[in-house]
Amino acid sequence: MKVYATCLLFGLLLTAPAALAWESESGELRLRGRLQTRFEVEEQQDGDFSSRFRLKRARFDGRWKPSDKVRVVLEFEGAELLETSSGEYPRVELKDAYGRLQLHKALRIELGHLKKPFSRLKMESPFDLLLPVRGMLNRHAVADTRHGGHGGRGVGMLLSGRFKELARLRYYLGAFSGLGFEEGIEESHKDFVGRLQVRPFKGMRLAIGASHKLYHDTLGRTRTANLFGADLRYRFLGFTLLVEGAYGDNVDAGPGHCLWGVHGTLAYAIELGEALVLTPAFMVEAFDPDDKTENGRAIRFAGAINLDIEDYCRLILFAEGATGELRAFDEIEAAVRARQVATRVFLQVNMAF
Repeated sequence: MKVYATCLLFGLLLTAPAALAWESESGELRLRGRLQTRFEVEEQQDGDFSSRFRLKRARFDGRWKPSDKVRVVLEFEGAELLETSSGEYPRVELKDAYGRLQLHKALRIELGHLKKPFSRLKMESPFDLLLPVRGMLNRHAVADTRHGGHGGRGVGMLLSGRFKELARLRYYLGAFSGLGFEEGIEESHKDFVGRLQVRPFKGMRLAIGASHKLYHDTLGRTRTANLFGADLRYRFLGFTLLVEGAYGDNVDAGPGHCLWGVHGTLAYAIELGEALVLTPAFMVEAFDPDDKTENGRAIRFAGAINLDIEDYCRLILFAEGATGELRAFDEIEAAVRARQVATRVFLQVNMAF
């Protein structure tokens, strides 16, 4: 029954009319809904393949903008709604909940629950990604660690601004904190994140970032971890090139263990008419989660073909695979932990309402 319901939803998404976000006449209030639905074939640990439909994301967000200087944003996401077992409530997660005060073009203040400004790829919305899976560096360092990701969301304050006369310099300075539990382990931490970005010429964006993490281990000892990153984005005649890399401490492995990763993405947009744009994209990524563990590096290849239908629908055919296995020391388990990068193919539909 669950599969039939998902198939019906998938078909409705493909034929849905263009009903974009609702916005009041004054522009003060905007309401929007977005969906991501997949049919996925994925390799399992035993070497077999499994297939399934997934409602990857269902988001609803609202924005209230009473003036040019003040903005309030609230965003919720229900993930994997069709996979919850009978009697359980769907998992609903708070994404963005913050207030913004624009004092000057050189000073903007944001307070609440929002993204840490470390990685360009992570800062981009999952509904805008040409490759719908960000990759190994994002998953194991930027988005999440045992004590909060260096570039994931957190509760805190973010200062940012721009200086047009200084090569269009943009800066971001943030302080965040978190307190949660995973597998019975306390994840209390504080993060201090900074990012500088310049535009040396039209189409080019260069940025560097740093994250300093202050956390407590299972014995209550105070520890620190640092991650440093850089990224480049260049757009020219329909081409988009994105290169990003990072190096720093592996929080899960403990002191003295460092990780590194780098990935590059190339995409090209082909206009097929007023309402259709076809964009093939390809990514190559290398990631090593622990420089103290031998044979723990993996090389990942990913590709996607995107078909945009106006502003409300995107069809994505995606595939990824990797060579090698991610091996890193796990401080809690006191042993080397291996993670396989699965081979998978899926068709995804993004809808905006």
